[in-house]
Parts: sequence; C-alpha cells; structure tokens
Amino acid sequence: MKEQTLFDESYFESSPWLDYMKLREERPEMFSQSDQLMICLDRNTVLSFMNRTGRAIGVQYKSPFSMMVVDLVMDAGKNLFAYERLLPTVPKSAVVAITKCGEKFVLIKQYRHSLRSDQIAFPRGFGETDLTALENAEKELREELGASAGNIRIIGFVEPDSGLIGSRVAVVCCSVDRTELKSGYEGIKEVLILSREELENRIKDGTISDGFTLAAYALMSVKGEDRSEE
Repeated sequence: MKEQTLFDESYFESSPWLDYMKLREERPEMFSQSDQLMICLDRNTVLSFMNRTGRAIGVQYKSPFSMMVVDLVMDAGKNLFAYERLLPTVPKSAVVAITKCGEKFVLIKQYRHSLRSDQIAFPRGFGETDLTALENAEKELREELGASAGNIRIIGFVEPDSGLIGSRVAVVCCSVDRTELKSGYEGIKEVLILSREELENRIKDGTISDGFTLAAYALMSVKGEDRSEE
C-alpha cells in the first residue's frame, strides 16, 4: 500500500517542530537518550512515520501552564511509536503545600474541571516564572486561604504521573494562624480544618483521593515532618 503524503519537509519549519527543537535546547535533560526508549530526531524517519501513521511529532499544544509534546521513540526491539508527554511550561517551582493551623491540617474543597467533580486536597499550584517553590507556596496560600505562611520549608519532591506528566513538584510544609474562605476563587467551595485522625479517616474511606495530597502526606509522615509548627 502506497504511503499517503500528509506531511512534507515544510513541517520542519512549522511551529510544532521549531518549538520542539527549542525545547530540546532549553531542557536537554528532558531529551536525554536511553537504550530503552530512544528519542528519534532523524528527519527522514520522523517524516516517514508521520505520513504512515498520521501522528504529528513535536509540541502540539502550549499554554501558560502546560504543553503537550509528542516524541517519536524507538524501543529496544526497534519499534517506532509516538509517545505523548505533558510538560509544565514553567519547568520549576510547582508546589503542594502541607498546611497546618495549630495541630490540624488545612485542606480545600475545590471543583476540578478535569474530573468534573469536587476534590479535597492540600493547596497547590503550577510553577510560576521568577518564583522559587517557597515563594510560589506563599503566593498560593495568600490567594487560596488569605493567609501568610510561617515555618515554611521544602521536605522533598514528588512526580505525580510519570507515565504522562514530566514534572517534579516540591512538597512544602508550613503553618498558618488563620484561614479565609475564598469562595468561588478557582472553584474553591470550602476550607476544611482536620485533625490527623479525621484526615486519615477521609483517606481510608476514599473521600480524599488526590494524588498530590496522598503523596505529600506520605512523604511528610515517613520523614517525621509532622511535628507541631512553632
């Protein structure tokens, strides 16, 4: 069967491919080669694959928050296939904030469009240009809880979904002395102040299932960072 021509050499002068090459220069660590899954950049191979499958390679979507990158990869058996990755537009300073008010944990109930339902979770935010993770956490707490963070520190990092999302998120512990319900802001419906027992019971019964929250809480617990904030 003759290969249908959907793409030609002009594709390599288009934004998806040029943005892809620029991203490769800016974040070389995201394009490091592996004999398990090798990223193929040979133009003839890429062009042939795209025409055979109809799958375009490169940066296919970009917003201020994230970008959809489609790589052409080759596995150990020399099989070629397209692999989608969701990368943060700002590569650093994404954060999830384990927040305590006194001896209790502060979480927010928020409507999440991606789930089309409510979710209970610790405050978190995408990376922000020119902000460190700690500065970003402070900003998120001001915006979502109307609070100032005290005793703030990074306790580690989590990678939420390595099968699709190429991001590393800082886990921050901090304290606040008060909270304010920012009803309607980014879908926020309620601020919850939970004891450790209440929090763990909600995890057990599935009321709290947010991956960032579960990973952050586990990291805090095993590191012994759950001491009272001063």
